[in-house]
Amino acid sequence: MTCASSMIAIDALVVLVALPTIQRSLGASTTGVQWIINAYLLSFACMSPLGGRIGDVFGYERAFRFGTLVFVVASTAAGLAQSEAWLIAARAAQGAGAAILRPACQVLIIEEFGRRERGRAMGISSSVSTVLYGTAPLIGGLLTTAFSWRAIFFVNPPLGIAALVLAHLLLTSRPPRREHVDWSSAPLLMGGLVCVVLPLMQARHWGWSSAAVISLLATGAVLMTLLVVRERRHSDPLMPFGLFANREFTVGAAVISTVRFAFVGFAVFGVIWLQDVVGMSPFEAGLAVLPLTLPTVVFAPLGGRLYDRLGPRVPLGIGMVLCVGALFCSAVELHRQNYGWLVPFYCVMGIGMGLCVSPAWVTALNATSRGMRGGAAGLLQTAREISAALGLAVMGAIVAHREGAHLGRILVRDGRIPSDRFDEVERSIGKAVAAIQQGAPLPAGIPADLIPALKASVTTAVSAAFYVGAAVMVAAAAAAALLPGEAEFSESGRSRDDRA
Repeated sequence: MTCASSMIAIDALVVLVALPTIQRSLGASTTGVQWIINAYLLSFACMSPLGGRIGDVFGYERAFRFGTLVFVVASTAAGLAQSEAWLIAARAAQGAGAAILRPACQVLIIEEFGRRERGRAMGISSSVSTVLYGTAPLIGGLLTTAFSWRAIFFVNPPLGIAALVLAHLLLTSRPPRREHVDWSSAPLLMGGLVCVVLPLMQARHWGWSSAAVISLLATGAVLMTLLVVRERRHSDPLMPFGLFANREFTVGAAVISTVRFAFVGFAVFGVIWLQDVVGMSPFEAGLAVLPLTLPTVVFAPLGGRLYDRLGPRVPLGIGMVLCVGALFCSAVELHRQNYGWLVPFYCVMGIGMGLCVSPAWVTALNATSRGMRGGAAGLLQTAREISAALGLAVMGAIVAHREGAHLGRILVRDGRIPSDRFDEVERSIGKAVAAIQQGAPLPAGIPADLIPALKASVTTAVSAAFYVGAAVMVAAAAAAALLPGEAEFSESGRSRDDRA
């Protein structure tokens, strides 16, 4: 399961550093480059509930094999792509394969291990995936530089084939259940999620008040409302919304979603700050965020062990408090404009994620019956990916608004740069900082004495986004206190074992 999940972890970010090379190689447009990323994320988010339900009905082992096969074939197609449209279609197919594969992986880990081992098993798997997720930009940069951008996609087939061989040797397929997948709800689900996620991804380019964003969000709200009404009346729902009536499932979902919301924004805008303010190169910035991901490798298994021994309250409570504290302290200390001050908070954030993410998944999946675990995993995965898109959209909007307003005041007060060039100056801050360090001419006619003020505008904006990320996580951190403690956890575990 970890071998197969590694493909998904690598593919989430490995393509980022290769995008300029891909654009030159295929002659892709700027919009096409964005969709090389968005096609994967959107397909993953929209297909996850369907992928989970396929596992429930046809068997998690079969779903695992089918999802892995789809992902391997799609990765091969992406590596052989000869056009922009070909690569975008292959990326969408990768997302669909991941959506079938990922829920099956998580449920099989729950199924294969006893109650006292599940937390540790999920923690080990999560730590490997996290380190690959964090180092994916470095892997992509090395492969693109040493070989070709196509090599980043050819990493997946060996991993996928190895996972399929291991699955053939180690897993026994159970007979399919006599149930059906609610295919008729799929158009409502996919249409609703596309109409919700797409404008969140594109709002920074289209504008939040644009007709496209408003109309898509309104359509998405209508379709999702119809889906909820339909699913609540269906005996075998595609989206088991009734699971949210369970306290443990709801808190687990809240932790997974809010951590994803905050982490994506923290990582992305942290990298932007390192380049635009500290003056790091993209490769140096990729190395600089390793303290955010590497501690998870150590502490994810520890979080699993704490869950196995003490129940969900302790690891989730400690982990969420550490994450909130790291975000808040980072926001406070960014004004020092020194990477060294950020390293401890990166480490604390990584430790907090390690302690709480895998226990959150196990808590949510343990709260569901065996026949619903695939659907539950798909529902959680959808919530996770939508939270990532929402985190980037919300925190990105805050950064854009605060930076634009602060920068506008600075340039108006200075008076040396005409107002019609303000956008050009905003795009050139990182280049200007790098030029100062290298002793090169400044871009966009930016005066050297304005650089400190421009760096301050970026810092103010990113700091505000970090505050928002911390605030979003506070509610989930408080909810973790409602989960069972050690005594309640042991008793509920015995009850579940007796029922089994």
